Amino acid sequence: MVSAGQVWIATIGMGLALGCGSATDQPAPAAATVPPLSRDDVLSGFLGKHWPPLPLPLQGPPPPEFTSVEASLDPQTCGACHPQQYADWRTSLHAAAYSPGLSGQLVEGALAHPAEVRNCLSCHTPLGEQQPYAAALRPEPAFDPGLREQGIVCASCHVRAHRRYGPPRRGVPLPEGAVLPHGGFEARTEFQQGSFCAPCHQFFDDAGVAGKPLENTWAEWAASRHAREGRTCQSCHMPDRRHLWRGIHDPDMVRAAVAVELADVRGAGRSAWAELRITNRDVGHRFPTYTTPRVFAALWQADAQGREIEGTRVEAVIARQIDFSTSPWQESFDTRVAPDETLVVPYQVVPASPAVQLVGRVTVDPDHHYRGVFASLLGELESEEARDRIAQAARDVAESAFLLAERTLSIGPAGARGEAPEAPGTPR
Repeated sequence: MVSAGQVWIATIGMGLALGCGSATDQPAPAAATVPPLSRDDVLSGFLGKHWPPLPLPLQGPPPPEFTSVEASLDPQTCGACHPQQYADWRTSLHAAAYSPGLSGQLVEGALAHPAEVRNCLSCHTPLGEQQPYAAALRPEPAFDPGLREQGIVCASCHVRAHRRYGPPRRGVPLPEGAVLPHGGFEARTEFQQGSFCAPCHQFFDDAGVAGKPLENTWAEWAASRHAREGRTCQSCHMPDRRHLWRGIHDPDMVRAAVAVELADVRGAGRSAWAELRITNRDVGHRFPTYTTPRVFAALWQADAQGREIEGTRVEAVIARQIDFSTSPWQESFDTRVAPDETLVVPYQVVPASPAVQLVGRVTVDPDHHYRGVFASLLGELESEEARDRIAQAARDVAESAFLLAERTLSIGPAGARGEAPEAPGTPR
Protein backbone atom coordinates (compact mmCIF):
# COMPACT_ATOMS: atom_id res chain seq x y z
CA MET A 1 0.00 0.00 0.00
CA VAL A 2 1.32 3.46 -0.88
CA SER A 3 2.01 5.61 2.13
CA ALA A 4 2.04 9.40 2.50
CA GLY A 5 5.20 10.81 1.04
CA GLN A 6 5.41 8.24 -1.74
CA VAL A 7 2.49 9.13 -3.98
CA TRP A 8 3.04 10.27 -7.57
CA ILE A 9 0.85 12.90 -9.17
CA ALA A 10 0.39 12.90 -12.93
CA THR A 11 -1.13 15.84 -14.74
CA ILE A 12 -2.98 14.50 -17.77
CA GLY A 13 -3.75 16.66 -20.77
CA MET A 14 -0.37 18.01 -21.84
CA GLY A 15 1.76 15.01 -20.94
CA LEU A 16 3.31 16.64 -17.87
CA ALA A 17 4.10 14.31 -14.96
CA LEU A 18 4.95 15.75 -11.57
CA GLY A 19 6.54 14.05 -8.59
CA CYS A 20 4.66 14.86 -5.43
CA GLY A 21 4.55 13.55 -1.89
CA SER A 22 3.09 14.69 1.38
CA ALA A 23 2.56 18.32 2.28
CA THR A 24 6.04 18.49 3.76
CA ASP A 25 7.92 16.31 1.27
CA GLN A 26 7.53 17.57 -2.27
CA PRO A 27 10.36 17.58 -4.81
CA ALA A 28 10.34 20.59 -7.12
CA PRO A 29 9.71 19.80 -10.78
CA ALA A 30 11.78 21.52 -13.43
CA ALA A 31 10.72 25.14 -13.90
CA ALA A 32 8.98 26.16 -17.11
CA THR A 33 10.35 29.60 -17.88
CA VAL A 34 7.78 32.14 -19.09
CA PRO A 35 9.07 35.16 -21.02
CA PRO A 36 8.24 38.39 -19.16
CA LEU A 37 5.07 39.97 -20.52
CA SER A 38 5.26 43.67 -21.37
CA ARG A 39 2.42 46.09 -20.63
CA ASP A 40 2.53 47.04 -24.30
CA ASP A 41 1.81 43.42 -25.21
CA VAL A 42 -1.58 43.68 -23.48
CA LEU A 43 -2.57 47.32 -23.00
CA SER A 44 -2.83 49.49 -26.09
CA GLY A 45 -5.12 52.22 -27.38
CA PHE A 46 -7.80 53.16 -24.89
CA LEU A 47 -6.65 50.64 -22.28
CA GLY A 48 -3.09 51.93 -22.40
CA LYS A 49 -4.40 55.37 -21.50
CA HIS A 50 -7.08 54.20 -19.08
CA TRP A 51 -4.56 52.11 -17.17
CA PRO A 52 -1.32 54.06 -16.88
CA PRO A 53 1.23 52.60 -14.46
CA LEU A 54 -0.58 52.39 -11.13
CA PRO A 55 -1.50 54.10 -8.86
CA LEU A 56 -3.75 56.32 -10.96
CA PRO A 57 -3.19 60.08 -11.30
CA LEU A 58 -5.30 62.38 -9.14
CA GLN A 59 -8.68 63.29 -10.61
CA GLY A 60 -7.90 67.00 -10.34
CA PRO A 61 -10.48 69.78 -9.92
CA PRO A 62 -14.01 68.74 -10.94
CA PRO A 63 -15.80 70.65 -13.72
CA PRO A 64 -17.25 73.87 -12.30
CA GLU A 65 -20.82 72.81 -13.11
CA PHE A 66 -20.52 69.61 -11.03
CA THR A 67 -22.33 69.42 -7.73
CA SER A 68 -20.50 67.94 -4.75
CA VAL A 69 -22.41 64.70 -5.33
CA GLU A 70 -21.34 64.54 -8.98
CA ALA A 71 -17.70 65.15 -8.02
CA SER A 72 -17.70 62.54 -5.25
CA LEU A 73 -15.56 59.42 -5.51
CA ASP A 74 -17.32 57.69 -2.61
CA PRO A 75 -18.97 54.38 -3.64
CA GLN A 76 -22.01 55.13 -1.51
CA THR A 77 -22.69 58.16 -3.68
CA CYS A 78 -22.51 55.98 -6.79
CA GLY A 79 -24.97 53.62 -5.12
CA ALA A 80 -27.69 56.27 -5.07
CA CYS A 81 -28.20 55.72 -8.83
CA HIS A 82 -26.61 52.27 -9.15
CA PRO A 83 -28.03 50.39 -6.13
CA GLN A 84 -27.57 46.85 -7.47
CA GLN A 85 -23.95 47.42 -8.48
CA TYR A 86 -23.23 49.03 -5.13
CA ALA A 87 -24.90 46.21 -3.18
CA ASP A 88 -22.92 43.59 -5.12
CA TRP A 89 -19.64 45.47 -4.72
CA ARG A 90 -20.05 45.70 -0.95
CA THR A 91 -19.98 41.89 -0.72
CA SER A 92 -16.90 41.54 -2.94
CA LEU A 93 -13.20 41.14 -2.28
CA HIS A 94 -12.67 44.35 -4.24
CA ALA A 95 -14.46 46.24 -1.48
CA ALA A 96 -12.27 44.41 1.06
CA ALA A 97 -9.00 44.98 -0.81
CA TYR A 98 -7.68 47.27 1.94
CA SER A 99 -8.06 44.39 4.34
CA PRO A 100 -6.88 44.16 7.95
CA GLY A 101 -4.23 41.69 6.79
CA LEU A 102 -2.78 44.18 4.31
CA SER A 103 -3.30 47.38 6.26
CA GLY A 104 -1.75 45.96 9.42
CA GLN A 105 1.47 45.22 7.55
CA LEU A 106 1.57 48.80 6.24
CA VAL A 107 1.65 50.15 9.79
CA GLU A 108 4.74 48.24 10.95
CA GLY A 109 7.24 45.90 9.35
CA ALA A 110 8.92 45.43 5.99
CA LEU A 111 5.95 46.84 4.05
CA ALA A 112 5.61 50.01 6.13
CA HIS A 113 8.24 51.97 4.16
CA PRO A 114 6.57 54.65 1.96
CA ALA A 115 7.80 53.01 -1.26
CA GLU A 116 6.35 49.63 -0.24
CA VAL A 117 3.11 51.25 0.91
CA ARG A 118 2.69 52.90 -2.46
CA ASN A 119 3.59 49.69 -4.29
CA CYS A 120 1.04 47.59 -2.39
CA LEU A 121 -1.71 50.17 -2.67
CA SER A 122 -1.24 50.47 -6.43
CA CYS A 123 -3.66 47.57 -6.85
CA HIS A 124 -5.36 47.37 -3.48
CA THR A 125 -6.45 51.05 -3.53
CA PRO A 126 -5.57 52.32 -7.02
CA LEU A 127 -6.85 55.92 -6.92
CA GLY A 128 -4.32 58.69 -6.42
CA GLU A 129 -6.62 60.08 -3.73
CA GLN A 130 -6.21 56.83 -1.78
CA GLN A 131 -2.42 57.13 -1.58
CA PRO A 132 -0.83 58.55 1.60
CA TYR A 133 2.37 59.16 -0.39
CA ALA A 134 2.85 60.87 -3.75
CA ALA A 135 5.27 59.58 -6.37
CA ALA A 136 8.17 61.41 -4.70
CA LEU A 137 7.24 59.53 -1.45
CA ARG A 138 6.23 62.77 0.23
CA PRO A 139 2.83 63.03 1.94
CA GLU A 140 0.00 63.38 -0.58
CA PRO A 141 -2.16 66.46 0.27
CA ALA A 142 -5.18 64.99 -1.55
CA PHE A 143 -5.05 61.73 0.44
CA ASP A 144 -8.47 60.60 1.67
CA PRO A 145 -8.02 57.93 4.39
CA GLY A 146 -11.75 57.14 4.43
CA LEU A 147 -11.70 56.41 0.71
CA ARG A 148 -8.63 54.20 1.13
CA GLU A 149 -10.44 52.05 3.70
CA GLN A 150 -13.01 51.16 1.03
CA GLY A 151 -10.53 49.31 -1.18
CA ILE A 152 -11.08 49.08 -4.92
CA VAL A 153 -13.90 51.59 -5.33
CA CYS A 154 -16.17 52.26 -8.32
CA ALA A 155 -13.97 55.13 -9.50
CA SER A 156 -10.96 52.81 -9.73
CA CYS A 157 -12.39 51.44 -12.97
CA HIS A 158 -14.98 54.00 -14.01
CA VAL A 159 -13.62 57.52 -13.39
CA ARG A 160 -10.67 59.33 -14.96
CA ALA A 161 -10.26 63.10 -14.52
CA HIS A 162 -13.89 63.16 -13.36
CA ARG A 163 -15.05 61.66 -16.65
CA ARG A 164 -17.15 58.49 -16.29
CA TYR A 165 -16.56 55.40 -18.43
CA GLY A 166 -18.31 52.06 -18.68
CA PRO A 167 -19.51 49.31 -21.02
CA PRO A 168 -22.16 50.10 -23.64
CA ARG A 169 -25.69 50.27 -22.33
CA ARG A 170 -27.96 47.28 -22.68
CA GLY A 171 -31.63 47.44 -23.54
CA VAL A 172 -33.53 50.65 -24.31
CA PRO A 173 -31.23 53.48 -25.43
CA LEU A 174 -31.34 56.82 -23.66
CA PRO A 175 -33.62 59.46 -25.18
CA GLU A 176 -31.72 61.82 -27.41
CA GLY A 177 -30.71 64.95 -25.53
CA ALA A 178 -31.24 63.33 -22.10
CA VAL A 179 -29.42 65.21 -19.34
CA LEU A 180 -27.47 62.80 -17.16
CA PRO A 181 -25.62 63.31 -13.88
CA HIS A 182 -21.87 64.04 -14.08
CA GLY A 183 -22.14 64.68 -17.81
CA GLY A 184 -23.12 61.12 -18.61
CA PHE A 185 -20.47 58.54 -19.45
CA GLU A 186 -18.34 57.34 -22.35
CA ALA A 187 -19.25 53.84 -23.50
CA ARG A 188 -16.26 51.59 -24.17
CA THR A 189 -16.32 47.96 -25.29
CA GLU A 190 -12.93 47.50 -23.60
CA PHE A 191 -14.79 47.07 -20.29
CA GLN A 192 -15.90 43.69 -21.65
CA GLN A 193 -12.41 42.50 -22.57
CA GLY A 194 -10.23 40.26 -20.41
CA SER A 195 -7.31 42.63 -20.83
CA PHE A 196 -9.22 45.24 -18.82
CA CYS A 197 -8.39 43.19 -15.70
CA ALA A 198 -4.71 42.68 -16.53
CA PRO A 199 -3.22 45.76 -14.77
CA CYS A 200 -3.85 44.20 -11.36
CA HIS A 201 -4.04 40.52 -12.29
CA GLN A 202 -0.85 40.23 -14.30
CA PHE A 203 2.65 41.26 -13.25
CA PHE A 204 4.23 42.85 -16.29
CA ASP A 205 7.94 42.84 -17.10
CA ASP A 206 8.42 40.39 -14.25
CA ALA A 207 10.88 37.49 -14.49
CA GLY A 208 9.21 36.22 -11.33
CA VAL A 209 10.31 33.15 -9.40
CA ALA A 210 11.68 30.09 -11.22
CA GLY A 211 11.07 31.91 -14.49
CA LYS A 212 7.35 32.50 -13.83
CA PRO A 213 5.66 35.76 -12.79
CA LEU A 214 4.27 35.70 -9.28
CA GLU A 215 0.94 36.96 -10.64
CA ASN A 216 0.28 35.42 -14.04
CA THR A 217 -3.48 35.06 -14.18
CA TRP A 218 -4.15 37.03 -17.35
CA ALA A 219 -1.45 35.14 -19.29
CA GLU A 220 -2.82 31.79 -18.04
CA TRP A 221 -6.26 32.78 -19.32
CA ALA A 222 -4.90 34.12 -22.62
CA ALA A 223 -3.23 30.75 -23.31
CA SER A 224 -6.41 28.78 -22.60
CA ARG A 225 -9.31 27.71 -24.79
CA HIS A 226 -11.51 30.08 -22.79
CA ALA A 227 -9.79 33.06 -24.41
CA ARG A 228 -10.05 31.44 -27.85
CA GLU A 229 -13.75 30.82 -27.29
CA GLY A 230 -14.35 34.43 -26.27
CA ARG A 231 -14.98 33.70 -22.59
CA THR A 232 -13.44 36.62 -20.74
CA CYS A 233 -12.66 37.23 -17.08
CA GLN A 234 -15.97 39.07 -16.89
CA SER A 235 -17.86 36.04 -18.24
CA CYS A 236 -17.16 34.09 -15.05
CA HIS A 237 -16.36 36.72 -12.43
CA MET A 238 -18.98 39.31 -13.47
CA PRO A 239 -21.83 37.21 -14.92
CA ASP A 240 -24.66 39.38 -16.22
CA ARG A 241 -22.42 42.36 -15.29
CA ARG A 242 -22.83 41.63 -11.58
CA HIS A 243 -20.10 43.33 -9.51
CA LEU A 244 -19.43 40.25 -7.39
CA TRP A 245 -16.01 39.01 -8.52
CA ARG A 246 -16.47 35.62 -6.89
CA GLY A 247 -13.43 33.33 -6.97
CA ILE A 248 -11.66 30.63 -5.00
CA HIS A 249 -13.31 31.72 -1.74
CA ASP A 250 -16.71 30.77 -3.15
CA PRO A 251 -17.41 27.00 -2.75
CA ASP A 252 -20.25 26.91 -5.29
CA MET A 253 -18.17 28.60 -7.97
CA VAL A 254 -15.21 26.27 -7.43
CA ARG A 255 -17.41 23.16 -7.38
CA ALA A 256 -18.99 24.21 -10.67
CA ALA A 257 -15.57 24.57 -12.33
CA VAL A 258 -13.56 21.67 -10.87
CA ALA A 259 -14.51 18.01 -11.26
CA VAL A 260 -13.47 15.38 -8.71
CA GLU A 261 -13.71 11.65 -9.44
CA LEU A 262 -12.60 8.56 -7.52
CA ALA A 263 -12.14 5.86 -10.15
CA ASP A 264 -11.54 2.12 -9.83
CA VAL A 265 -8.74 1.28 -12.26
CA ARG A 266 -7.90 -2.23 -10.99
CA GLY A 267 -6.38 -4.62 -13.54
CA ALA A 268 -6.99 -8.34 -13.97
CA GLY A 269 -4.57 -10.52 -12.01
CA ARG A 270 -2.80 -7.59 -10.42
CA SER A 271 -3.16 -5.54 -7.25
CA ALA A 272 -6.03 -3.08 -7.40
CA TRP A 273 -5.45 0.60 -8.06
CA ALA A 274 -7.77 3.56 -7.64
CA GLU A 275 -7.28 7.12 -8.78
CA LEU A 276 -8.49 10.39 -7.32
CA ARG A 277 -8.83 12.68 -10.33
CA ILE A 278 -9.09 16.47 -10.01
CA THR A 279 -9.93 18.09 -13.35
CA ASN A 280 -9.71 21.79 -14.12
CA ARG A 281 -12.86 21.58 -16.19
CA ASP A 282 -13.97 25.19 -16.34
CA VAL A 283 -11.47 27.41 -14.51
CA GLY A 284 -10.12 29.87 -17.06
CA HIS A 285 -6.63 29.78 -15.57
CA ARG A 286 -4.56 27.50 -13.35
CA PHE A 287 -6.24 25.98 -10.32
CA PRO A 288 -5.35 27.72 -8.12
CA THR A 289 -3.85 30.67 -9.96
CA TYR A 290 -1.95 32.42 -7.17
CA THR A 291 0.57 31.42 -4.50
CA THR A 292 -1.60 31.94 -1.42
CA PRO A 293 -4.30 29.23 -1.72
CA ARG A 294 -3.62 25.54 -1.22
CA VAL A 295 -5.70 22.55 -2.24
CA PHE A 296 -5.35 19.31 -0.28
CA ALA A 297 -6.13 15.89 -1.75
CA ALA A 298 -6.24 12.79 0.45
CA LEU A 299 -7.25 9.13 0.20
CA TRP A 300 -7.65 6.62 3.00
CA GLN A 301 -9.46 3.41 3.90
CA ALA A 302 -12.40 3.43 6.28
CA ASP A 303 -14.23 0.78 8.29
CA ALA A 304 -17.96 0.09 8.35
CA GLN A 305 -18.49 2.97 10.78
CA GLY A 306 -16.71 5.39 8.44
CA ARG A 307 -13.63 5.66 10.67
CA GLU A 308 -10.27 6.16 9.01
CA ILE A 309 -7.92 3.20 9.38
CA GLU A 310 -4.53 4.29 10.65
CA GLY A 311 -1.63 3.98 8.24
CA THR A 312 -3.75 3.95 5.07
CA ARG A 313 -3.68 7.66 4.20
CA VAL A 314 -2.08 9.14 1.07
CA GLU A 315 -1.90 12.91 0.64
CA ALA A 316 -1.01 15.37 -2.10
CA VAL A 317 -0.97 19.14 -2.35
CA ILE A 318 -2.05 21.32 -5.26
CA ALA A 319 -0.34 24.69 -4.99
CA ARG A 320 2.57 26.86 -5.99
CA GLN A 321 4.87 26.90 -2.98
CA ILE A 322 7.26 29.86 -2.77
CA ASP A 323 9.87 30.24 -0.04
CA PHE A 324 9.70 33.98 0.69
CA SER A 325 12.35 33.73 3.44
CA THR A 326 15.20 33.39 0.94
CA SER A 327 16.84 36.03 -1.21
CA PRO A 328 16.02 35.67 -4.00
CA TRP A 329 12.73 33.88 -3.44
CA GLN A 330 12.72 30.19 -4.35
CA GLU A 331 9.99 27.99 -5.77
CA SER A 332 9.70 24.73 -3.83
CA PHE A 333 7.09 23.11 -6.09
CA ASP A 334 4.27 23.93 -8.48
CA THR A 335 1.53 21.32 -8.82
CA ARG A 336 -1.29 23.62 -9.96
CA VAL A 337 -3.65 22.30 -12.61
CA ALA A 338 -3.84 24.10 -15.96
CA PRO A 339 -7.16 24.52 -17.79
CA ASP A 340 -8.54 21.22 -19.14
CA GLU A 341 -5.86 19.16 -17.39
CA THR A 342 -6.42 16.45 -14.80
CA LEU A 343 -4.29 15.88 -11.74
CA VAL A 344 -4.20 12.22 -10.69
CA VAL A 345 -3.47 10.87 -7.21
CA PRO A 346 -3.09 7.05 -7.50
CA TYR A 347 -3.73 4.63 -4.64
CA GLN A 348 -2.83 0.95 -4.43
CA VAL A 349 -5.83 -0.73 -2.85
CA VAL A 350 -4.57 -3.52 -0.60
CA PRO A 351 -7.50 -3.61 1.81
CA ALA A 352 -6.58 -3.41 5.47
CA SER A 353 -8.90 -5.35 7.75
CA PRO A 354 -11.58 -4.19 8.54
CA ALA A 355 -11.64 -1.74 5.58
CA VAL A 356 -14.85 -1.63 3.54
CA GLN A 357 -14.46 1.71 1.81
CA LEU A 358 -11.87 3.91 0.12
CA VAL A 359 -12.43 7.62 0.72
CA GLY A 360 -11.12 10.43 -1.47
CA ARG A 361 -11.43 13.99 -0.24
CA VAL A 362 -10.40 17.36 -1.72
CA THR A 363 -10.29 20.47 0.48
CA VAL A 364 -9.68 24.05 -0.64
CA ASP A 365 -7.90 26.46 1.69
CA PRO A 366 -8.00 29.90 -0.01
CA ASP A 367 -6.01 31.62 2.75
CA HIS A 368 -3.45 28.98 3.65
CA HIS A 369 -0.45 31.26 3.15
CA TYR A 370 -2.02 34.23 4.90
CA ARG A 371 -2.97 32.21 7.95
CA GLY A 372 0.68 31.37 8.56
CA VAL A 373 1.83 34.93 7.89
CA PHE A 374 -0.66 36.40 10.35
CA ALA A 375 0.28 33.93 13.08
CA SER A 376 3.94 34.84 12.62
CA LEU A 377 3.30 38.59 12.63
CA LEU A 378 1.29 38.48 15.84
CA GLY A 379 4.42 37.30 17.64
CA GLU A 380 6.55 40.11 16.21
CA LEU A 381 4.52 43.34 15.98
CA GLU A 382 4.82 46.06 18.59
CA SER A 383 2.30 48.58 17.27
CA GLU A 384 -1.10 48.17 18.90
CA GLU A 385 -2.86 49.26 15.70
CA ALA A 386 -0.88 46.77 13.62
CA ARG A 387 -1.56 43.94 16.08
CA ASP A 388 -5.28 44.74 16.19
CA ARG A 389 -5.55 44.71 12.41
CA ILE A 390 -3.58 41.49 12.00
CA ALA A 391 -5.54 39.82 14.80
CA GLN A 392 -8.75 40.73 12.96
CA ALA A 393 -7.27 39.35 9.74
CA ALA A 394 -6.42 36.08 11.49
CA ARG A 395 -10.03 35.80 12.68
CA ASP A 396 -11.33 36.58 9.19
CA VAL A 397 -9.43 33.69 7.56
CA ALA A 398 -9.67 31.18 10.40
CA GLU A 399 -12.61 29.29 8.86
CA SER A 400 -12.22 29.99 5.14
CA ALA A 401 -11.21 26.44 4.14
CA PHE A 402 -14.01 24.32 2.68
CA LEU A 403 -14.69 20.82 1.40
CA LEU A 404 -14.63 20.75 -2.38
CA ALA A 405 -15.71 17.13 -2.78
CA GLU A 406 -15.66 13.71 -1.13
CA ARG A 407 -15.95 10.47 -3.06
CA THR A 408 -16.03 6.79 -1.95
CA LEU A 409 -15.38 3.35 -3.41
CA SER A 410 -16.36 0.02 -1.89
CA ILE A 411 -13.42 -2.25 -1.11
CA GLY A 412 -12.93 -5.38 1.00
CA PRO A 413 -10.83 -8.42 1.73
CA ALA A 414 -11.83 -9.91 -1.62
CA GLY A 415 -9.94 -7.20 -3.48
CA ALA A 416 -7.31 -8.47 -5.91
CA ARG A 417 -3.83 -8.95 -4.48
CA GLY A 418 -0.51 -10.00 -5.87
CA GLU A 419 2.47 -8.31 -7.44
CA ALA A 420 2.19 -4.55 -7.16
CA PRO A 421 1.76 -3.00 -10.59
CA GLU A 422 3.37 0.21 -11.71
CA ALA A 423 1.42 3.18 -10.41
CA PRO A 424 -0.80 4.78 -13.06
CA GLY A 425 0.83 7.98 -14.25
CA THR A 426 4.21 7.17 -12.71
CA PRO A 427 6.91 9.12 -14.59
CA ARG A 428 9.51 6.93 -16.28
